[in-house]
Amino acid sequence: MLIVIINMCNKGGGAATGPEGVWNLLKGDNANLAGYYETCSYGRQKIDFDNTVVIGPLNMPCNGIGSPIMGSVPWTVTSCRGQNPYGWFYWAEQTVAAAPYNIDLSRFNHRVMIMPRLHQVFMEKDCDWAGISTTGPINPEPTKPNNYKYSYTWLAGDTWSSPWLWFHELGHAVWLSHANTPNQEYGDIASAMGGVRGYGLRCYNAPQIWQLGWGSPFVLLTRMDLTPGQTELKWIPTVASDPDHSIRINLAQDAFNPKDPSGVPTSCLSQYWVSYRTSSSVYDMPWRDMGSGLALVHRWDAGSFSALIKPLLLAQLKVPNAKAPYDTQVTSWEAPGCRLVITAMDMWDGYALIGVCVKTSDDDFEFNCGDGLDDDCDGLIDMRDPDCLRPPGKTPQRTTRPPPPPKKADEGDEDGPYWISAPGLIYEGLLHLMFGDNTSKKGSPPPAEPTVSTRAKSPKPSGSTVAGRNADEAPDKSPPPPPPKNVKPSPKIRPSRRSAVRLV
Repeated sequence: MLIVIINMCNKGGGAATGPEGVWNLLKGDNANLAGYYETCSYGRQKIDFDNTVVIGPLNMPCNGIGSPIMGSVPWTVTSCRGQNPYGWFYWAEQTVAAAPYNIDLSRFNHRVMIMPRLHQVFMEKDCDWAGISTTGPINPEPTKPNNYKYSYTWLAGDTWSSPWLWFHELGHAVWLSHANTPNQEYGDIASAMGGVRGYGLRCYNAPQIWQLGWGSPFVLLTRMDLTPGQTELKWIPTVASDPDHSIRINLAQDAFNPKDPSGVPTSCLSQYWVSYRTSSSVYDMPWRDMGSGLALVHRWDAGSFSALIKPLLLAQLKVPNAKAPYDTQVTSWEAPGCRLVITAMDMWDGYALIGVCVKTSDDDFEFNCGDGLDDDCDGLIDMRDPDCLRPPGKTPQRTTRPPPPPKKADEGDEDGPYWISAPGLIYEGLLHLMFGDNTSKKGSPPPAEPTVSTRAKSPKPSGSTVAGRNADEAPDKSPPPPPPKNVKPSPKIRPSRRSAVRLV
């Protein structure tokens, strides 16, 4: 990784730091970027310090001419739009490649520029961002990941010292998109690609961990594994304890098996990811109290590491018998228009028990009280369900849910708290979120970072069984026994790429 510290034409507040400050962020005694990657990747991605160089501060002129490859476009330090950010990097690269530095640029896959303090003071309107990054490499070759060229990242001088900001922006450099909720950009509290207002640092969410090759689903379910009115019961470990921790529910149609037993409408083709996330270490603290957590349901419909579809956090479910971060009684969630119901049912020794059920119809009522099925997926079968304790001859009103609203587009570029004006660049309008609402023309100190640098991991069970039953067995809603310690979890999908890589 090449890191250059810039003083732009003696404007703003001057250089934000020196090399010593950067090295302290990378591998200092407090929460640092190296520990961040080591923890969140389960040791599968590390910063290659042998190929990390920090240079600066460099005194950049007020304007110049950009790269001939990009048309020799003039650039200026007073605008962050168009080709100007690329022009800044072209100047920096030409400077460090020449004497006295004589840096071989081909060594670096990731190139980071630390801007001067108060850059928003001397730049045009809407340049009060906390960071900018390319989406993937500057010359993307998604079909040839080994040919990754290099990425560009720009960090504001007022926020550069936040490990979260580095983790977020470098996430974009490896194709990660923002982690949202259906109604809010950055709304996913469970990912460093979202939730800036969460309690502390946090890792990525379950689909993003798969996207990076850091982990895989603990359980994979498809339409062929689901039967209306029957609940599939699965134990999953906490996110912190195992890289393979999620349930991936793929509702795509199987072209090679046209018989679909699931009862899920054919219009539902999404992928849902269920994980049990807890606050587990200084690098992953979505919530204040260590050990508190929730079962999370995400939707991410992509299947490629370079996909630009944004993951959505759809539900946060209380896990019975587990410590929750706040008082919530919501334990179940239904995918709109899909009849799919996901329920957090129990916790044992760090494992959460998750139920996955498909309703027999769109109704939220147990209509057939003698079919041996849980028609409305509320965990109560036939006469055990209060719905069936109605006077003879009384038929309940149907309570069919209205059709869901049209989905908001969640892929590609969109308006929001960041703007797109140059090809492949994502502008993070996070200064307002990190420092409040009055930061467009004045700086503030970065948020204080935690001082603990070790990961708190609970003892990892040697294995577990996946609880459930065959489709032809009598329905049984009682929770299965806890996972024994001597059985290897099954099924598991192994990581298929980049199982051990270095950030260079």
